Amino acid sequence: MNHWNLKGKTAIVTGASKGIGLATTEELLRHGAEVLFLARSEALIREAEEGFKAKGWKAYGLIADIAEESQREAVVKKAEQLWGRLDILVNNVGTNVRKPTLEATAQDLQHVMDINVGTAFDLCLRLYPLLQKGTQSSIINVASIASLTGVMWTTAIYAMSKAAMNRMTQYLAVEWGRDGIRVNSVNPWFINTARVERVLKDAEKVRQIDEATPLGRVGEPEEVARTIAFLAMPAASYLTGLTLPVDGGFSQVGIR
Repeated sequence: MNHWNLKGKTAIVTGASKGIGLATTEELLRHGAEVLFLARSEALIREAEEGFKAKGWKAYGLIADIAEESQREAVVKKAEQLWGRLDILVNNVGTNVRKPTLEATAQDLQHVMDINVGTAFDLCLRLYPLLQKGTQSSIINVASIASLTGVMWTTAIYAMSKAAMNRMTQYLAVEWGRDGIRVNSVNPWFINTARVERVLKDAEKVRQIDEATPLGRVGEPEEVARTIAFLAMPAASYLTGLTLPVDGGFSQVGIR
């Protein structure tokens, strides 16, 4: 058995039209998995699906807004139709309301918690029966380094939601380990994606990020994707409950 590939594995990736989600979909496919990848943008999903299929990969694009309960159930039904089981779930969908803390409302907090934590939790529960039928099944949640340490240029409610995702990761790892389901999270620092484009356009902020990061640079989506793929592989079979920083060492130093 080759412990360093995903041949024969089935996977779902949410928020997969761009950034970390798209890079993760490609990485899982590259290592041999079949992937159901989804997002709201039909144009971006169809473009990616065509590109993946042109490489001979088994990629299935699904247009879905998983903020809607009915569309989360549609994801489950599609997985049942395709495979009748599931080996890998990557909860990558996320949002933020960029306001100073004193301007944030209870509605802002509820919205961010519902999207960042609620959708992931509900998908885990709905897909649990299929994950039970999988082989060395693995859930990987995409949280944030802001959940583990203070980070400038994000928001309190975003950090709170990602901290909740990490606690969910740890509790599900404990509860579902006996069912053969591993649960881990990755916690990226600033990654070169559209989500943080506003920050990365500011040369002074980029300088501060580089100085605060031992590896001296912003990360790339592919670097997070490779970490996710590793956590899904048989090679990581004894790893569960991790809240793993993918941050170039930032969390060991912080802004100085």
